[in-house]
Amino acid sequence: MEMQQLVSEFLASEHGGQAAQALADQGINADDAQQMLGQVAETAHAHVEEQSSSSGLLGDHAGKSFFAAFAAGLVRGDGFVKSLTEGGEGVLTGRVAESLAEKMGLDPGMAATVAAAATPYMVAFLKEKFA
Repeated sequence: MEMQQLVSEFLASEHGGQAAQALADQGINADDAQQMLGQVAETAHAHVEEQSSSSGLLGDHAGKSFFAAFAAGLVRGDGFVKSLTEGGEGVLTGRVAESLAEKMGLDPGMAATVAAAATPYMVAFLKEKFA
């Protein structure tokens, strides 16, 4: 799937609407939220493309986010499989935060807040789209 198509479909989807509402709940105006969610979708697309062509499960630098989320899931008692899923989502959340800071000039705290609010909706969208 082309990146722009994924961005457009995500922004028009129920998941995209829920993500926009999550950002509005953080005090982010609608125009900024749309730009940020577009960047979230672009980053997710790039991550999926890299993972499909990579031999490694986590990519080059994603291990820290994965293991932090994986360990947190185990500590909460979520079980192994759910913890693995959350670890993968942690990887994408970290990549989204980095991308928002780099490409949109957000400070790291705001980038992390936006990533934490929006990435679960992107993951749900991708699961629904490609399941």
